Amino acid sequence: MAKISLVAALLLCLLAVATANTFTVTVKEDDMENQGSQRCQEQIQRQRLNHCRMYLSRSRQYELSMVTDDDESNQAQEHLQQCCQELRNMDTQCRCQALRRMVSQEQGTQGHQAERMLGRARYLPRMCNIQPTQCRF
Repeated sequence: MAKISLVAALLLCLLAVATANTFTVTVKEDDMENQGSQRCQEQIQRQRLNHCRMYLSRSRQYELSMVTDDDESNQAQEHLQQCCQELRNMDTQCRCQALRRMVSQEQGTQGHQAERMLGRARYLPRMCNIQPTQCRF
């Protein structure tokens, strides 16, 4: 009987140690995710993606004017190039989050124009030839 009690006590100790180790690992992973998220938030606030916002919000105007106005076309290309630079200045894992936030802030955009902006934002990394090449929204 004493042997069974001793074995049971040892098993309980092992279970307690295993549970404590699992908890510690989980907390550390959560802390790392929170730090990563906080880092992205800081980058998003610092970078602001003004050129990306201009490119996406005015993309319909640019498409219409490309046939008639070289200045508008040049301005669109300038905004796109500057947008790509803004995205390159961010950590890879923060880019899509920044684009998602930017699009959500532009919720005042109506119907078809909002869909078009969302589609363009999704493929901006590909247009800029940076990773990830596509964002999920």
